[in-house]
Amino acid sequence: MTAQRKTSHKILVKKSAVYRSFLALSLLTGAALACAHASAAPAVPATAKAADTRVDTDSIISTINASERTRPFPVGEKLAYFVNIKDGDQVRSPFRVAFAVTGMGVSPVAAGDIHGTGHHHILIDMPMPADIKAPIPFDKPNEYQHQHYKHFGNGETETLLDLPAGKHTLRLLFADHNHMPYYISSKEITVVVLDKTH
Repeated sequence: MTAQRKTSHKILVKKSAVYRSFLALSLLTGAALACAHASAAPAVPATAKAADTRVDTDSIISTINASERTRPFPVGEKLAYFVNIKDGDQVRSPFRVAFAVTGMGVSPVAAGDIHGTGHHHILIDMPMPADIKAPIPFDKPNEYQHQHYKHFGNGETETLLDLPAGKHTLRLLFADHNHMPYYISSKEITVVVLDKTH
């Protein structure tokens, strides 16, 4: 074998060893992710009915703090949405409301200006602000029977709402650390709060 051919052969052997290591690592990573996914989702018996898949709105509020949720999300469609309630739902106060956003990260106001992140607001019985370029206002003390602008400046992604009986409109609006809205909101939904005596 010539010297040039031996060198080419050694390079090829090294490249194939690197490739085999990469392939093995990829397979191990895939297997680990599959195991993690399988262990995260509890096994559902084959006899389970579809009714058992409903969302438990009475579950405990998350104990994950805001700093653990502060992380950027991949770029994509930016959308705010309610996780556990939908238009027309009937609820009893206080009721749990969970919400999320896609295409953005959630961060507390105290974290300051972190690109691609913000925090949630719920507009209760209020239209979208007329001036979308102004900060989302805070309710003045005793201004309304119940809160109309609910701010989640600690990076919360769920809350308990205690609203009087009747129909109420809810809309999410996502904003930066200065409460300046991004052009990211949910569709307005109407929930019916049932009388506590029923």
